[in-house]
Amino acid sequence: MMNLIRITEPGDIRLQRLIPLYEEAFPENERRDIKQLQCLILEKPEMHFNAIECDDTLAGLFIYWDLHDFYYMEHLAVFSQMRNLKVGQQVLDYIAEHLSGLRLLEVEPTMDEMTTRRVKYYERNGYEILDKSYIQPSYRDERDAGNLWIMGNHRTERLQEFIERIKQVIYRDNYR
Repeated sequence: MMNLIRITEPGDIRLQRLIPLYEEAFPENERRDIKQLQCLILEKPEMHFNAIECDDTLAGLFIYWDLHDFYYMEHLAVFSQMRNLKVGQQVLDYIAEHLSGLRLLEVEPTMDEMTTRRVKYYERNGYEILDKSYIQPSYRDERDAGNLWIMGNHRTERLQEFIERIKQVIYRDNYR
């Protein structure tokens, strides 16, 4: 059985076990500084840092933001030894069932087999490419902004408004 357990304290032992996965799964320019992440867990109720547990075993992490009109799915990572249990699939099924409404996420453009597989995976799970011109703001001052694609579970006329909110709330307000 799969559960999402929200982490609300930086001292949570699950968080300490998930930090190495977070650092391994996402390159430095695609993730926050750990101290900043810990502060956001305490200070930003709209950010949901979740431990994924499968049959009472820590399996990964899922971070999303509840931005009222939509959800922004920021990070999903599963420990390699848990991938054969299709934990990522279970999380996407859980999300579809529990986060009703528009869900947006960023993906790398298809440039190789891995990025193509990732986009196809989300498409098989009901997501579609909504914007190929999105420029992700820099996570860190010394890093360049990068081109990513926005995917979502359905189209919206308010996409550009929502993209601006992602840039403001997720990046500008919480990275600098």
